[in-house]
Amino acid sequence: MYEREIRHDGLRKFRIIRGKSMYEIDQKAEMQLKIWEDQWNKVIKKQEELKQKTNRRAIAQLMSKKLKDERTVAEDYLQRVIKRARNENLKDNLTLKTFTMKEPSSPTLEEVRNAPDPSAQVYQPMYNFIEELLPFLAPGKKQEAQLRYNKEKNIWLAEKDEIDARNEKTLSEYREKYQKWSREKEAFEKAEQKRFNHVHKVFEDYKFYRDESIESYFDFILNHFILLDYIPIQRTTKYLKETKTLYIEQYLPTVKDMTNVKEVKYVVEGDDFLEVRLSEKYLNELYDRLLYSYLLSMIHLIFKYDERHDIESVAINGYVDSINTGTGKTETLCISSLFVSREEFLDINLEMVNPNVCFKQLKGIGSSKLYSLTAVAPVIKMDWNDNRIMEGKDTIHELEETTNLASMDWQDFEHLIREIFEKEFSKNGGEVRITQASRDGGVDAIAFDPDPLRGGKIVIQAKRYTNTVGVSAVRDLYGTVMNEGAIKGILVSTADYGPDAYNFVKDKPLTLLNGSNLLYLLENHGHKAIIDLHAAKNEKNRM
Repeated sequence: MYEREIRHDGLRKFRIIRGKSMYEIDQKAEMQLKIWEDQWNKVIKKQEELKQKTNRRAIAQLMSKKLKDERTVAEDYLQRVIKRARNENLKDNLTLKTFTMKEPSSPTLEEVRNAPDPSAQVYQPMYNFIEELLPFLAPGKKQEAQLRYNKEKNIWLAEKDEIDARNEKTLSEYREKYQKWSREKEAFEKAEQKRFNHVHKVFEDYKFYRDESIESYFDFILNHFILLDYIPIQRTTKYLKETKTLYIEQYLPTVKDMTNVKEVKYVVEGDDFLEVRLSEKYLNELYDRLLYSYLLSMIHLIFKYDERHDIESVAINGYVDSINTGTGKTETLCISSLFVSREEFLDINLEMVNPNVCFKQLKGIGSSKLYSLTAVAPVIKMDWNDNRIMEGKDTIHELEETTNLASMDWQDFEHLIREIFEKEFSKNGGEVRITQASRDGGVDAIAFDPDPLRGGKIVIQAKRYTNTVGVSAVRDLYGTVMNEGAIKGILVSTADYGPDAYNFVKDKPLTLLNGSNLLYLLENHGHKAIIDLHAAKNEKNRM
Protein backbone atom coordinates (compact mmCIF):
# COMPACT_ATOMS: atom_id res chain seq x y z
CA MET A 1 0.00 0.00 0.00
CA TYR A 2 1.08 3.57 -0.71
CA GLU A 3 -0.02 6.64 1.16
CA ARG A 4 0.20 10.38 0.87
CA GLU A 5 -0.93 13.20 3.13
CA ILE A 6 -2.73 16.16 1.59
CA ARG A 7 -3.65 19.43 3.28
CA HIS A 8 -5.59 22.60 2.66
CA ASP A 9 -4.22 25.43 4.78
CA GLY A 10 -7.20 27.68 4.21
CA LEU A 11 -9.74 25.12 5.42
CA ARG A 12 -7.26 23.68 7.94
CA LYS A 13 -8.05 20.18 6.73
CA PHE A 14 -5.87 17.17 6.09
CA ARG A 15 -6.41 13.66 4.82
CA ILE A 16 -4.20 10.59 4.49
CA ILE A 17 -4.77 9.06 1.07
CA ARG A 18 -4.05 5.35 0.69
CA GLY A 19 -4.09 3.21 -2.42
CA LYS A 20 -2.62 0.24 -4.17
CA SER A 21 -0.61 2.45 -6.54
CA MET A 22 0.60 6.03 -6.81
CA TYR A 23 -1.79 6.50 -9.75
CA GLU A 24 -4.74 5.53 -7.55
CA ILE A 25 -3.51 7.88 -4.81
CA ASP A 26 -3.10 10.76 -7.30
CA GLN A 27 -6.63 10.23 -8.61
CA LYS A 28 -8.12 10.22 -5.10
CA ALA A 29 -5.99 13.17 -4.00
CA GLU A 30 -6.96 15.20 -7.06
CA MET A 31 -10.64 14.55 -6.38
CA GLN A 32 -10.38 15.46 -2.70
CA LEU A 33 -8.33 18.59 -3.37
CA LYS A 34 -10.89 19.73 -5.94
CA ILE A 35 -13.68 19.35 -3.37
CA TRP A 36 -11.65 21.30 -0.81
CA GLU A 37 -10.90 23.98 -3.39
CA ASP A 38 -14.60 24.26 -4.20
CA GLN A 39 -15.35 24.57 -0.49
CA TRP A 40 -12.62 27.19 -0.13
CA ASN A 41 -13.98 29.13 -3.09
CA LYS A 42 -17.36 29.14 -1.37
CA VAL A 43 -15.70 30.52 1.76
CA ILE A 44 -13.95 33.23 -0.26
CA LYS A 45 -17.18 34.00 -2.09
CA LYS A 46 -19.03 34.36 1.20
CA GLN A 47 -16.34 36.69 2.47
CA GLU A 48 -16.58 38.81 -0.68
CA GLU A 49 -20.36 38.87 -0.41
CA LEU A 50 -20.09 40.13 3.14
CA LYS A 51 -17.95 43.03 1.94
CA GLN A 52 -20.20 43.91 -0.97
CA LYS A 53 -23.65 43.53 0.54
CA THR A 54 -25.20 46.50 2.22
CA ASN A 55 -28.14 44.76 3.79
CA ARG A 56 -26.25 43.20 6.66
CA ARG A 57 -29.35 41.96 8.45
CA ALA A 58 -30.54 40.12 5.33
CA ILE A 59 -27.10 38.53 4.99
CA ALA A 60 -27.25 37.31 8.58
CA GLN A 61 -30.68 35.82 7.97
CA LEU A 62 -29.49 34.12 4.79
CA MET A 63 -26.46 32.64 6.53
CA SER A 64 -28.64 31.40 9.40
CA LYS A 65 -31.00 29.74 6.93
CA LYS A 66 -28.13 27.93 5.21
CA LEU A 67 -26.82 26.72 8.57
CA LYS A 68 -30.28 25.49 9.56
CA ASP A 69 -30.77 23.74 6.20
CA GLU A 70 -27.45 21.94 6.60
CA ARG A 71 -28.40 20.77 10.11
CA THR A 72 -31.76 19.58 8.81
CA VAL A 73 -30.03 17.42 6.19
CA ALA A 74 -27.75 15.95 8.86
CA GLU A 75 -30.66 15.25 11.21
CA ASP A 76 -32.70 13.54 8.50
CA TYR A 77 -29.86 12.15 6.38
CA LEU A 78 -31.02 8.54 6.07
CA GLN A 79 -34.57 9.41 5.01
CA ARG A 80 -33.34 11.95 2.48
CA VAL A 81 -31.05 9.39 0.83
CA ILE A 82 -33.87 6.84 0.71
CA LYS A 83 -36.22 9.38 -0.86
CA ARG A 84 -33.67 10.58 -3.41
CA ALA A 85 -32.76 7.01 -4.41
CA ARG A 86 -36.45 6.23 -4.84
CA ASN A 87 -37.12 9.22 -7.10
CA GLU A 88 -33.88 9.41 -9.07
CA ASN A 89 -33.05 7.45 -12.20
CA LEU A 90 -29.32 6.72 -12.30
CA LYS A 91 -29.51 6.28 -16.07
CA ASP A 92 -29.90 10.06 -16.30
CA ASN A 93 -26.19 10.25 -15.56
CA LEU A 94 -25.54 8.60 -18.93
CA THR A 95 -26.79 11.70 -20.74
CA LEU A 96 -24.51 14.62 -21.51
CA LYS A 97 -25.77 17.68 -19.70
CA THR A 98 -26.00 20.94 -21.59
CA PHE A 99 -24.56 24.25 -20.50
CA THR A 100 -27.56 26.18 -19.18
CA MET A 101 -26.05 29.62 -18.68
CA LYS A 102 -27.58 31.94 -21.25
CA GLU A 103 -25.25 33.46 -23.81
CA PRO A 104 -24.89 37.22 -23.30
CA SER A 105 -27.06 39.13 -25.76
CA SER A 106 -25.43 41.47 -28.22
CA PRO A 107 -25.90 45.01 -26.91
CA THR A 108 -28.02 47.65 -28.61
CA LEU A 109 -25.74 50.61 -29.26
CA GLU A 110 -26.83 54.23 -29.12
CA GLU A 111 -27.18 55.92 -32.46
CA VAL A 112 -25.50 59.26 -33.17
CA ARG A 113 -27.78 61.82 -34.77
CA ASN A 114 -26.79 63.24 -38.14
CA ALA A 115 -24.19 65.98 -38.16
CA PRO A 116 -25.47 69.54 -38.70
CA ASP A 117 -25.86 70.33 -42.41
CA PRO A 118 -24.09 73.64 -43.25
CA SER A 119 -26.45 74.10 -46.20
CA ALA A 120 -29.52 73.96 -43.99
CA GLN A 121 -31.62 77.09 -43.93
CA VAL A 122 -31.08 77.60 -40.22
CA TYR A 123 -27.35 78.13 -40.79
CA GLN A 124 -27.81 80.69 -43.63
CA PRO A 125 -27.64 84.51 -43.08
CA MET A 126 -31.06 86.03 -42.34
CA TYR A 127 -31.29 89.15 -44.58
CA ASN A 128 -34.24 91.55 -44.85
CA PHE A 129 -35.59 92.65 -48.21
CA ILE A 130 -33.01 95.38 -48.77
CA GLU A 131 -30.15 93.24 -47.43
CA GLU A 132 -31.19 90.53 -49.83
CA LEU A 133 -30.62 92.97 -52.67
CA LEU A 134 -27.54 94.60 -51.15
CA PRO A 135 -25.79 91.97 -48.85
CA PHE A 136 -22.74 94.19 -48.30
CA LEU A 137 -24.97 96.44 -46.19
CA ALA A 138 -25.06 93.62 -43.47
CA PRO A 139 -21.70 91.88 -43.50
CA GLY A 140 -22.09 90.69 -39.86
CA LYS A 141 -25.05 88.45 -40.61
CA LYS A 142 -22.98 86.03 -42.67
CA GLN A 143 -20.48 85.76 -39.81
CA GLU A 144 -23.35 85.26 -37.35
CA ALA A 145 -24.72 82.36 -39.45
CA GLN A 146 -21.28 80.72 -39.45
CA LEU A 147 -21.06 81.01 -35.65
CA ARG A 148 -24.46 79.35 -35.29
CA TYR A 149 -23.32 76.45 -37.41
CA ASN A 150 -19.96 76.11 -35.59
CA LYS A 151 -21.75 76.09 -32.20
CA GLU A 152 -24.16 73.33 -33.27
CA LYS A 153 -21.36 71.32 -34.83
CA ASN A 154 -19.31 71.49 -31.60
CA ILE A 155 -22.34 70.37 -29.60
CA TRP A 156 -22.84 67.48 -32.03
CA LEU A 157 -19.16 66.49 -31.81
CA ALA A 158 -19.34 66.46 -27.99
CA GLU A 159 -22.49 64.33 -28.11
CA LYS A 160 -20.86 61.97 -30.58
CA ASP A 161 -17.79 61.58 -28.38
CA GLU A 162 -19.96 60.80 -25.35
CA ILE A 163 -22.08 58.28 -27.24
CA ASP A 164 -19.00 56.67 -28.80
CA ALA A 165 -17.44 56.36 -25.35
CA ARG A 166 -20.59 54.80 -23.90
CA ASN A 167 -20.88 52.43 -26.87
CA GLU A 168 -17.23 51.40 -26.49
CA LYS A 169 -17.79 50.73 -22.80
CA THR A 170 -20.91 48.71 -23.59
CA LEU A 171 -19.04 46.71 -26.22
CA SER A 172 -16.09 46.16 -23.88
CA GLU A 173 -18.40 44.90 -21.12
CA TYR A 174 -20.17 42.65 -23.59
CA ARG A 175 -16.89 41.23 -24.90
CA GLU A 176 -15.74 40.59 -21.34
CA LYS A 177 -19.03 38.88 -20.45
CA TYR A 178 -18.97 36.85 -23.64
CA GLN A 179 -15.37 35.71 -23.09
CA LYS A 180 -16.20 34.73 -19.53
CA TRP A 181 -19.30 32.89 -20.70
CA SER A 182 -17.32 31.19 -23.45
CA ARG A 183 -14.59 30.10 -21.02
CA GLU A 184 -17.16 28.76 -18.54
CA LYS A 185 -19.00 26.95 -21.33
CA GLU A 186 -15.78 25.37 -22.57
CA ALA A 187 -14.74 24.36 -19.04
CA PHE A 188 -18.22 22.95 -18.32
CA GLU A 189 -18.38 20.94 -21.52
CA LYS A 190 -14.86 19.60 -20.98
CA ALA A 191 -15.67 18.58 -17.39
CA GLU A 192 -19.05 17.18 -18.44
CA GLN A 193 -17.46 15.09 -21.17
CA LYS A 194 -14.92 13.77 -18.67
CA ARG A 195 -17.72 12.96 -16.19
CA PHE A 196 -19.80 11.30 -18.89
CA ASN A 197 -16.87 9.17 -20.10
CA HIS A 198 -16.16 8.05 -16.54
CA VAL A 199 -19.78 7.20 -15.73
CA HIS A 200 -20.27 5.48 -19.08
CA LYS A 201 -17.20 3.33 -18.47
CA VAL A 202 -18.37 2.47 -14.94
CA PHE A 203 -21.78 1.31 -16.19
CA GLU A 204 -20.36 -0.47 -19.23
CA ASP A 205 -17.76 -2.33 -17.15
CA TYR A 206 -20.47 -3.32 -14.68
CA LYS A 207 -22.81 -4.43 -17.45
CA PHE A 208 -20.19 -6.65 -19.10
CA TYR A 209 -18.69 -8.07 -15.87
CA ARG A 210 -15.25 -6.57 -16.37
CA ASP A 211 -12.53 -6.81 -13.71
CA GLU A 212 -13.08 -4.65 -10.61
CA SER A 213 -16.32 -3.35 -12.13
CA ILE A 214 -18.23 -4.02 -8.92
CA GLU A 215 -15.89 -1.89 -6.82
CA SER A 216 -16.00 1.02 -9.31
CA TYR A 217 -19.77 0.76 -9.76
CA PHE A 218 -20.61 0.97 -6.08
CA ASP A 219 -17.94 3.58 -5.45
CA PHE A 220 -19.70 5.79 -8.03
CA ILE A 221 -23.12 5.18 -6.48
CA LEU A 222 -21.96 5.93 -2.94
CA ASN A 223 -20.30 9.17 -4.07
CA HIS A 224 -23.34 10.17 -6.11
CA PHE A 225 -25.63 10.13 -3.08
CA ILE A 226 -23.42 12.04 -0.63
CA LEU A 227 -25.57 14.95 0.56
CA LEU A 228 -23.09 16.96 2.67
CA ASP A 229 -19.79 18.26 1.34
CA TYR A 230 -17.87 17.58 4.55
CA ILE A 231 -18.42 13.82 4.24
CA PRO A 232 -15.20 12.39 2.73
CA ILE A 233 -15.44 10.69 -0.64
CA GLN A 234 -12.46 8.52 0.23
CA ARG A 235 -13.05 4.81 0.64
CA THR A 236 -11.48 1.50 -0.35
CA THR A 237 -13.69 -1.28 -1.63
CA LYS A 238 -13.07 -4.94 -2.34
CA TYR A 239 -15.47 -7.56 -3.60
CA LEU A 240 -14.99 -11.07 -2.22
CA LYS A 241 -16.47 -13.20 -4.97
CA GLU A 242 -16.40 -16.50 -3.13
CA THR A 243 -18.58 -15.19 -0.28
CA LYS A 244 -20.39 -12.50 -2.36
CA THR A 245 -19.35 -9.90 0.20
CA LEU A 246 -18.60 -6.25 -0.52
CA TYR A 247 -15.98 -5.02 1.93
CA ILE A 248 -15.62 -1.25 2.43
CA GLU A 249 -13.21 0.87 4.42
CA GLN A 250 -14.98 4.23 4.56
CA TYR A 251 -13.42 7.44 5.85
CA LEU A 252 -15.76 9.49 8.00
CA PRO A 253 -15.80 13.13 9.07
CA THR A 254 -14.95 14.10 12.62
CA VAL A 255 -17.17 16.32 14.72
CA LYS A 256 -14.73 19.17 14.02
CA ASP A 257 -15.62 19.00 10.33
CA MET A 258 -19.17 20.05 11.20
CA THR A 259 -19.91 23.72 11.80
CA ASN A 260 -20.72 24.56 15.41
CA VAL A 261 -22.55 27.78 14.49
CA LYS A 262 -26.30 27.75 15.12
CA GLU A 263 -27.16 31.12 13.59
CA VAL A 264 -25.67 34.47 12.63
CA LYS A 265 -27.08 37.70 14.02
CA TYR A 266 -26.45 41.23 12.82
CA VAL A 267 -25.48 43.57 15.63
CA VAL A 268 -26.33 47.17 14.77
CA GLU A 269 -24.00 48.52 17.43
CA GLY A 270 -20.59 47.90 15.98
CA ASP A 271 -21.99 47.00 12.54
CA ASP A 272 -20.83 43.41 12.95
CA PHE A 273 -22.03 39.82 12.84
CA LEU A 274 -22.43 37.69 15.95
CA GLU A 275 -22.16 33.89 15.68
CA VAL A 276 -24.40 31.97 18.08
CA ARG A 277 -22.84 28.59 18.86
CA LEU A 278 -24.55 25.22 19.09
CA SER A 279 -24.31 23.41 22.40
CA GLU A 280 -21.58 20.80 22.52
CA LYS A 281 -24.14 18.18 23.59
CA TYR A 282 -26.38 18.84 20.59
CA LEU A 283 -23.46 18.83 18.13
CA ASN A 284 -22.12 15.53 19.49
CA GLU A 285 -25.56 13.90 19.29
CA LEU A 286 -26.05 15.22 15.76
CA TYR A 287 -22.64 13.85 14.75
CA ASP A 288 -23.45 10.37 16.07
CA ARG A 289 -26.86 10.34 14.39
CA LEU A 290 -25.34 11.47 11.08
CA LEU A 291 -22.67 8.75 11.10
CA TYR A 292 -25.14 5.98 11.90
CA SER A 293 -27.47 7.33 9.20
CA TYR A 294 -24.66 7.57 6.67
CA LEU A 295 -23.45 4.00 7.25
CA LEU A 296 -27.00 2.62 7.00
CA SER A 297 -27.64 4.67 3.86
CA MET A 298 -24.53 3.15 2.25
CA ILE A 299 -25.84 -0.37 2.84
CA HIS A 300 -29.28 0.63 1.57
CA LEU A 301 -27.79 1.98 -1.66
CA ILE A 302 -25.63 -1.11 -2.20
CA PHE A 303 -28.51 -3.57 -1.93
CA LYS A 304 -30.87 -1.29 -3.89
CA TYR A 305 -28.53 -0.91 -6.86
CA ASP A 306 -27.16 -4.46 -6.84
CA GLU A 307 -28.79 -5.15 -10.22
CA ARG A 308 -26.73 -8.28 -10.85
CA HIS A 309 -27.42 -9.71 -7.37
CA ASP A 310 -23.69 -10.06 -6.67
CA ILE A 311 -23.92 -8.92 -3.06
CA GLU A 312 -25.16 -11.17 -0.30
CA SER A 313 -23.52 -9.28 2.54
CA VAL A 314 -21.76 -6.00 3.23
CA ALA A 315 -18.96 -5.23 5.68
CA ILE A 316 -18.19 -1.59 6.44
CA ASN A 317 -15.43 -0.28 8.68
CA GLY A 318 -15.60 3.45 9.39
CA TYR A 319 -12.27 5.26 9.83
CA VAL A 320 -11.26 8.77 10.85
CA ASP A 321 -7.93 10.56 10.61
CA SER A 322 -7.27 12.24 13.92
CA ILE A 323 -4.35 14.04 15.53
CA ASN A 324 -3.10 12.56 18.77
CA THR A 325 -2.83 15.62 20.98
CA GLY A 326 -0.22 13.85 23.08
CA THR A 327 2.20 13.14 20.24
CA GLY A 328 1.00 15.58 17.59
CA LYS A 329 1.01 12.74 15.08
CA THR A 330 -1.77 11.63 12.79
CA GLU A 331 -3.60 8.44 13.69
CA THR A 332 -6.14 6.46 11.69
CA LEU A 333 -8.79 4.97 13.92
CA CYS A 334 -11.61 2.53 13.21
CA ILE A 335 -14.57 3.94 15.17
CA SER A 336 -17.41 1.83 13.74
CA SER A 337 -17.81 -1.55 12.11
CA LEU A 338 -20.81 -3.38 10.72
CA PHE A 339 -21.35 -6.68 8.93
CA VAL A 340 -24.83 -7.43 7.65
CA SER A 341 -26.45 -9.86 5.24
CA ARG A 342 -28.95 -8.91 2.55
CA GLU A 343 -31.70 -10.96 4.16
CA GLU A 344 -31.14 -9.40 7.57
CA PHE A 345 -31.01 -5.84 6.26
CA LEU A 346 -33.97 -6.03 3.88
CA ASP A 347 -36.10 -7.34 6.73
CA ILE A 348 -35.85 -3.88 8.33
CA ASN A 349 -38.35 -1.07 7.66
CA LEU A 350 -35.57 1.45 7.20
CA GLU A 351 -37.92 4.42 6.85
CA MET A 352 -39.18 3.99 10.42
CA VAL A 353 -35.98 3.23 12.34
CA ASN A 354 -33.90 5.29 14.72
CA PRO A 355 -30.45 5.12 13.02
CA ASN A 356 -28.57 4.79 16.31
CA VAL A 357 -30.80 1.96 17.58
CA CYS A 358 -30.89 0.24 14.17
CA PHE A 359 -27.09 0.15 13.95
CA LYS A 360 -26.89 -1.50 17.37
CA GLN A 361 -29.76 -3.87 16.51
CA LEU A 362 -27.70 -5.10 13.56
CA LYS A 363 -24.91 -5.77 16.06
CA GLY A 364 -22.75 -3.01 14.67
CA ILE A 365 -19.64 -2.24 16.68
CA GLY A 366 -18.88 1.28 17.83
CA SER A 367 -18.31 3.34 20.92
CA SER A 368 -21.45 4.53 22.71
CA LYS A 369 -20.17 8.00 21.81
CA LEU A 370 -18.79 8.05 18.28
CA TYR A 371 -17.73 11.68 18.65
CA SER A 372 -15.16 10.56 21.23
CA LEU A 373 -13.28 8.83 18.36
CA THR A 374 -12.69 5.69 20.42
CA ALA A 375 -11.04 2.93 18.39
CA VAL A 376 -12.87 -0.39 18.07
CA ALA A 377 -11.89 -3.75 16.61
CA PRO A 378 -13.43 -4.26 13.14
CA VAL A 379 -15.82 -7.16 12.63
CA ILE A 380 -13.81 -8.06 9.52
CA LYS A 381 -10.43 -6.56 8.63
CA MET A 382 -8.81 -6.90 5.25
CA ASP A 383 -5.06 -6.96 4.79
CA TRP A 384 -4.72 -4.62 1.80
CA ASN A 385 -0.94 -4.98 1.70
CA ASP A 386 -1.08 -8.74 1.20
CA ASN A 387 -1.19 -9.54 -2.50
CA ARG A 388 -0.22 -13.17 -2.04
CA ILE A 389 -3.76 -14.47 -1.61
CA MET A 390 -5.22 -15.48 -4.91
CA GLU A 391 -8.90 -16.24 -5.51
CA GLY A 392 -8.95 -18.68 -8.39
CA LYS A 393 -6.30 -16.82 -10.42
CA ASP A 394 -3.13 -18.51 -11.63
CA THR A 395 -0.66 -15.84 -10.55
CA ILE A 396 1.69 -17.94 -8.50
CA HIS A 397 4.44 -17.52 -11.10
CA GLU A 398 4.59 -13.84 -10.11
CA LEU A 399 5.42 -14.73 -6.50
CA GLU A 400 8.42 -16.12 -4.69
CA GLU A 401 8.76 -19.85 -4.18
CA THR A 402 6.70 -20.42 -1.03
CA THR A 403 4.48 -23.03 0.47
CA ASN A 404 0.81 -23.11 -0.46
CA LEU A 405 -0.95 -23.52 2.90
CA ALA A 406 -4.17 -24.63 1.22
CA SER A 407 -2.51 -27.78 -0.16
CA MET A 408 -0.15 -28.61 2.72
CA ASP A 409 -0.05 -32.06 4.23
CA TRP A 410 -2.65 -32.00 7.02
CA GLN A 411 -0.12 -33.09 9.64
CA ASP A 412 2.32 -30.36 8.62
CA PHE A 413 -0.57 -27.90 8.77
CA GLU A 414 -1.38 -29.15 12.29
CA HIS A 415 2.10 -28.42 13.57
CA LEU A 416 2.25 -25.10 11.72
CA ILE A 417 -0.86 -23.85 13.53
CA ARG A 418 0.43 -25.02 16.87
CA GLU A 419 3.82 -23.40 16.37
CA ILE A 420 2.53 -20.04 15.16
CA PHE A 421 0.04 -19.69 17.99
CA GLU A 422 2.64 -20.86 20.43
CA LYS A 423 4.84 -17.96 19.32
CA GLU A 424 1.89 -15.58 19.57
CA PHE A 425 0.86 -16.60 23.08
CA SER A 426 4.39 -17.10 24.41
CA LYS A 427 4.91 -13.33 24.28
CA ASN A 428 2.72 -13.11 27.38
CA GLY A 429 3.89 -16.35 28.97
CA GLY A 430 1.12 -18.47 27.46
CA GLU A 431 1.39 -21.94 25.99
CA VAL A 432 -0.38 -23.94 23.29
CA ARG A 433 -1.02 -27.68 23.20
CA ILE A 434 -2.36 -29.86 20.38
CA THR A 435 -5.34 -31.88 21.54
CA GLN A 436 -6.96 -34.10 18.94
CA ALA A 437 -6.51 -33.81 15.20
CA SER A 438 -8.88 -35.01 12.53
CA ARG A 439 -7.81 -36.17 9.07
CA ASP A 440 -10.27 -33.90 7.29
CA GLY A 441 -7.80 -31.05 7.44
CA GLY A 442 -8.88 -29.64 10.80
CA VAL A 443 -6.91 -29.43 14.02
CA ASP A 444 -7.83 -28.58 17.59
CA ALA A 445 -5.56 -26.94 20.11
CA ILE A 446 -5.92 -25.41 23.54
CA ALA A 447 -4.14 -22.19 24.47
CA PHE A 448 -3.65 -21.03 28.03
CA ASP A 449 -3.35 -17.27 28.58
CA PRO A 450 -1.90 -16.56 32.06
CA ASP A 451 -3.16 -12.98 32.23
CA PRO A 452 -4.97 -12.76 35.63
CA LEU A 453 -7.68 -10.41 34.31
CA ARG A 454 -8.29 -11.39 30.69
CA GLY A 455 -6.64 -14.80 30.54
CA GLY A 456 -7.87 -18.38 30.66
CA LYS A 457 -8.43 -21.30 28.34
CA ILE A 458 -8.81 -20.58 24.63
CA VAL A 459 -9.93 -23.12 22.05
CA ILE A 460 -8.24 -22.96 18.65
CA GLN A 461 -9.56 -24.79 15.61
CA ALA A 462 -8.10 -24.71 12.10
CA LYS A 463 -9.68 -25.63 8.80
CA ARG A 464 -7.45 -26.26 5.80
CA TYR A 465 -10.33 -25.56 3.43
CA THR A 466 -10.49 -24.50 -0.20
CA ASN A 467 -14.19 -23.62 -0.04
CA THR A 468 -16.10 -21.08 2.01
CA VAL A 469 -16.45 -22.05 5.67
CA GLY A 470 -20.11 -22.35 6.59
CA VAL A 471 -21.86 -21.67 9.86
CA SER A 472 -21.79 -25.34 10.94
CA ALA A 473 -18.02 -25.19 11.61
CA VAL A 474 -18.54 -22.03 13.68
CA ARG A 475 -21.34 -23.69 15.68
CA ASP A 476 -19.04 -26.67 16.34
CA LEU A 477 -16.38 -24.33 17.69
CA TYR A 478 -18.92 -22.58 19.91
CA GLY A 479 -20.02 -25.95 21.28
CA THR A 480 -16.42 -26.85 22.05
CA VAL A 481 -15.87 -23.53 23.82
CA MET A 482 -18.94 -24.18 26.01
CA ASN A 483 -17.94 -27.77 26.76
CA GLU A 484 -14.36 -26.84 27.60
CA GLY A 485 -15.41 -23.89 29.77
CA ALA A 486 -13.11 -21.71 27.67
CA ILE A 487 -13.21 -17.91 27.63
CA LYS A 488 -12.87 -17.70 23.86
CA GLY A 489 -12.71 -19.65 20.61
CA ILE A 490 -10.54 -18.96 17.56
CA LEU A 491 -11.28 -20.49 14.16
CA VAL A 492 -8.54 -20.30 11.53
CA SER A 493 -9.22 -21.11 7.87
CA THR A 494 -7.23 -20.95 4.67
CA ALA A 495 -10.47 -19.88 2.96
CA ASP A 496 -12.98 -17.19 3.89
CA TYR A 497 -16.25 -17.42 5.81
CA GLY A 498 -19.81 -17.12 4.66
CA PRO A 499 -22.17 -14.31 5.78
CA ASP A 500 -24.01 -16.70 8.11
CA ALA A 501 -20.74 -17.49 9.89
CA TYR A 502 -19.97 -13.80 10.50
CA ASN A 503 -23.52 -13.20 11.69
CA PHE A 504 -23.30 -16.10 14.13
CA VAL A 505 -20.21 -14.75 15.94
CA LYS A 506 -21.47 -11.18 16.37
CA ASP A 507 -22.51 -11.58 20.01
CA LYS A 508 -20.30 -14.53 20.96
CA PRO A 509 -16.73 -14.85 22.28
CA LEU A 510 -15.48 -16.13 18.93
CA THR A 511 -12.86 -14.83 16.51
CA LEU A 512 -12.72 -15.79 12.83
CA LEU A 513 -9.36 -15.61 11.06
CA ASN A 514 -9.39 -16.09 7.29
CA GLY A 515 -6.49 -16.85 4.98
CA SER A 516 -5.41 -13.22 4.83
CA ASN A 517 -5.30 -13.00 8.61
CA LEU A 518 -3.28 -16.23 8.82
CA LEU A 519 -0.69 -14.98 6.34
CA TYR A 520 -0.46 -11.71 8.26
CA LEU A 521 0.06 -13.64 11.51
CA LEU A 522 2.76 -15.76 9.92
CA GLU A 523 4.57 -12.74 8.52
CA ASN A 524 4.54 -11.05 11.93
CA HIS A 525 6.66 -13.94 13.14
CA GLY A 526 9.05 -13.97 10.20
CA HIS A 527 7.34 -16.57 8.02
CA LYS A 528 6.09 -16.22 4.47
CA ALA A 529 3.62 -18.37 2.60
CA ILE A 530 0.88 -18.14 0.03
CA ILE A 531 -2.71 -19.33 -0.12
CA ASP A 532 -3.73 -20.32 -3.63
CA LEU A 533 -7.16 -21.91 -3.32
CA HIS A 534 -7.47 -22.52 -7.03
CA ALA A 535 -4.21 -24.48 -7.23
CA ALA A 536 -5.15 -26.48 -4.14
CA LYS A 537 -8.49 -27.46 -5.67
CA ASN A 538 -6.82 -28.55 -8.91
CA GLU A 539 -4.24 -30.61 -7.00
CA LYS A 540 -6.98 -32.28 -4.97
CA ASN A 541 -8.92 -33.16 -8.14
CA ARG A 542 -5.86 -34.78 -9.72
CA MET A 543 -5.32 -37.03 -6.69
